[in-house]
Amino acid sequence: MEKHVGVVIIGARVAGASLAILLGKKGKRVLLIDKASFPSDTLSTHHMSHVNYLGKLGVLEEVEAKGLRKINRMRTYIGDSFVEGPRDSYTLIPRRSYLDHILLSKACSYDGVELLAQWSVRRLLYDNDQVIGVKAVDSSGESQTVYASLVVGADGKHSNIAEWVQAGKYGEHSPLRPVFYGYYHGIEPLLEPTTEIFLKEGRIGFLFPMEPGVDCLGLEVHPDEFREFAKNPAKFEETYQTFYGMKRRLKDASLHGRIIGTPGVPNFFREPAGKGWVLIGDAAHSKDPSTGLGINDAFMQSFLLAEAIQKHDEGATWEEVMAQFKVKRDDQLMPGYRLTLDYIQSMRSWSKDEQALFQAMAANPMVWNKVIPHLPDLLKEHSANVPELYGSVEGEAKNFGLGKE
Repeated sequence: MEKHVGVVIIGARVAGASLAILLGKKGKRVLLIDKASFPSDTLSTHHMSHVNYLGKLGVLEEVEAKGLRKINRMRTYIGDSFVEGPRDSYTLIPRRSYLDHILLSKACSYDGVELLAQWSVRRLLYDNDQVIGVKAVDSSGESQTVYASLVVGADGKHSNIAEWVQAGKYGEHSPLRPVFYGYYHGIEPLLEPTTEIFLKEGRIGFLFPMEPGVDCLGLEVHPDEFREFAKNPAKFEETYQTFYGMKRRLKDASLHGRIIGTPGVPNFFREPAGKGWVLIGDAAHSKDPSTGLGINDAFMQSFLLAEAIQKHDEGATWEEVMAQFKVKRDDQLMPGYRLTLDYIQSMRSWSKDEQALFQAMAANPMVWNKVIPHLPDLLKEHSANVPELYGSVEGEAKNFGLGKE
């Protein structure tokens, strides 16, 4: 069987589905292919702080209709003390089975967009060195040849498309931390929905409020702890109960499903495009999930690519628009990448003296009376190697009124 489309997208989750929506709006004929069935879960950071993308895609109201809690605050624990503050915009934390299904439904509402679920792409089709389509099969062995003007690889960090076109990597760093997470029902909530981060003994715990009564608990552990946590899932909850207040808050909670884990996430950029092909999402850029940027990064790349395709349609050469696409992509992703690598590589267990002093300082208002005026200079000095850190704080502070006195 043969099919001819304008764009074939391999991978139908956030990056692929959002691109299909944007191209569907423009009347493009698009085929999405994914080996998964939908709705279904997938390994994810879950955290979605840039909800404006959902508004632009026309799905924000539907995503919020699930009853997701709007999260306006973030709390960071160090030992038995914590600091907390508001965010300049709200965050949503949907299950991926729910989010991806909504995006796909929106994409397929356009006449020109079609989905082949539970199909696997086995190889690319070429005309000399130009990619012109794909060969796909389903679970029964039925095959389909798809010819397209553009093949988009949105098939994840271990992308087959990237491997087949031999897309080069740069800025690469090996996986840094194993990550585990699970969905819990019945955790005692805080007064307001708040993203909670626990820093203890060099580990990072994440509590993400989802819909009422449901939270995602995540845990980044030391590399040598992966086997122990993977073999003994009870270790996950045992560790969480050592975080401040969590033994009490977990008393009546229950795990739904199982604890999901990975030994680590690779960190890299890939060359994003070539003759007849483009990579987006984790296929193009992957990093440690500790900063929760993956979903936002995927949306951003889809919007940039849709913009580039429009320019190509208007007469710009493919080489020109893809060169601009790469520059814009890297300009937007590199700061978060550098921040993430610095954060994880500098994460360590604090000494008893450091913890004792922080505990004493955290509870002493006279200390903060003296420290607050000097915080900007302290942050600039101690983040000189990653100036993006101060820049990101300053940018958010402007939304709270910085410089308006």
